[in-house]
Amino acid sequence: MMERNTILAIVLSSILIIGGLSYMNRDKSEKTVEPTSGSEVIETETLIQEEQLDEESLEASNSEVSVIEQEYSIETIVEETDLFRIVFSTAGGVALDIELIKERDKGQPVSMVLDGDSEVGTFNVSFGNHDSKFIDSPFLHKRIQKGKEINHQFTQDFVKNEQQFKLTKTYRLIPGEYIIELIIALETLDGKAVPLLDGDRSAYTLTYGPQIGPTFERIDGNYEIRNNVAWGPDPKSGKFKRRIYRDGNKLFGNKDKSRLIQISDTVKWVGVVGKYFAVIVDPGSGTSTITWNNNPVEGQPEASLLQISKPARRQSVIEDTYRFYIGPLDKKNLNRYNSAEDNAFKISGMALQNAPKNRVLLSWLETILKWMLELFHAIIPNYGVAIILLTILIKMLLLPLTHKSYKSTSKLQALQPKLAILKEKYKDNPQKLNAKTAEMYKQEGVNPMGGCLPMVLQIPIFIALYGLLNNYFPLRGASFIPGWIDDLSAPEAIVQFQKGVTFFRAYYDAIRLLPILYLVGQLLTTKVTQGGSIGGQSGSQQKVLTIGMPIFLFFVLYNMPSGLLLYWTMMNFITMGQQLITNYVKKRKTAGDKI
Repeated sequence: MMERNTILAIVLSSILIIGGLSYMNRDKSEKTVEPTSGSEVIETETLIQEEQLDEESLEASNSEVSVIEQEYSIETIVEETDLFRIVFSTAGGVALDIELIKERDKGQPVSMVLDGDSEVGTFNVSFGNHDSKFIDSPFLHKRIQKGKEINHQFTQDFVKNEQQFKLTKTYRLIPGEYIIELIIALETLDGKAVPLLDGDRSAYTLTYGPQIGPTFERIDGNYEIRNNVAWGPDPKSGKFKRRIYRDGNKLFGNKDKSRLIQISDTVKWVGVVGKYFAVIVDPGSGTSTITWNNNPVEGQPEASLLQISKPARRQSVIEDTYRFYIGPLDKKNLNRYNSAEDNAFKISGMALQNAPKNRVLLSWLETILKWMLELFHAIIPNYGVAIILLTILIKMLLLPLTHKSYKSTSKLQALQPKLAILKEKYKDNPQKLNAKTAEMYKQEGVNPMGGCLPMVLQIPIFIALYGLLNNYFPLRGASFIPGWIDDLSAPEAIVQFQKGVTFFRAYYDAIRLLPILYLVGQLLTTKVTQGGSIGGQSGSQQKVLTIGMPIFLFFVLYNMPSGLLLYWTMMNFITMGQQLITNYVKKRKTAGDKI
């Protein structure tokens, strides 16, 4: 019976762990928009022109936009604030790199432009729709400083249908802000409309990409993510909601389909959101067509292009202002743009705190655990030590239940001889056996499930800790033991392989010590709890469960963040130590009773 309870506890724990983690990887607060009728391109409304255009202006033109050649040289310009280091290029007026100075990626500042050294850069402009060619001709550059505010202005002249116009890109930076304001201006000198009225084609498209940082081995949807996210009013209810858009390749598993998503909804902002960092943009006033393009590009096989297309307008001056948040997904920085008093750009109501995934399940417990973790970290400024102290505290809080569980298990052990007699007596009548067994439990005051309670109660704590330790920003790059556990938010490794294998739908490319310690601790704890015996009445089946289930969980938990495995491993060894002490006390008491 004792072995059966242990087996039942392990099975229940496994189901709850796997089910809980699967639930945690869903986002209950978001609306997942999936393609219908087999197409990845999602169109929610038709582009609306700001003015009614006459037939002549809507006539499609075959002529291309041409640059008016100027003697502008291709140069790179480096600008640095307290938060950004940006490398601009006059070729296209783009940013070749945007580094977050205060955030680290393998010892270097986090780069938010991953283009595989192709020097395509980001903030590219193209005339027409999202698939048009980027402008890469040299621009005239000016740096203008107004107090603390820094402006980088890039200008170039173009012509179409013998109509000349000017394109100006102005980057506005203010120290202390993770916002980069970009103003796109199109202007003619003769007062005529900018000559980009070309049928239903967009006037221009602004592209951020091809990928955001930090560097990664692979995007697995859990430990490294790139989500296409929008925040805006729901078309039905009108309430603002976070919506996530999945690319068709991930939805249908069809390599031939275009990994492209397009919307024309009214939105407050759109973005590409990673696990710890994001690029989020307010597309400005007027109609916009948003395109997320996840097709591979040169230098970046895992692309996450974010493109904003603006419609043509019958105006001599067209000006659009975009505000890009490029930075960490921590609430301190995200919340600054809800109140104009808290940021130098005087932005309010941006609601960037909705960019990260909001977890609903056990959020209250996660908040409590976070508070305790921060308290221990304030006492000893090492998050690994803080996790160990949190583990000890949780074990102490569970101690009364553990003691009750032990008493229940002891009573069950004492009943084993009587239960054996019942089984022999009613071996041909299972219904009668169950009734008599239940009657005996009631008479003796024994709860057969009592031994499972502490282990089952640990599962909600485990799930809440998973949500906390897998997403808590301060854990990113937090070291516990240098050279071994250098990042508590990521799996540790003692041996790393260049090429791994896929098993249990997970990728294994390293030998990790913590999962091994977890497995050893789990097996030893089970053995000690059972008094050194794994067997009993259904020996072979019990061995499969009591040994096989921890091995199965070993693979499930193998690539978990090291902070989470540190908690689970410590919990196993503390439980084993507690059980050894309990067994010793029981043995001494039994020996004393015999005397």
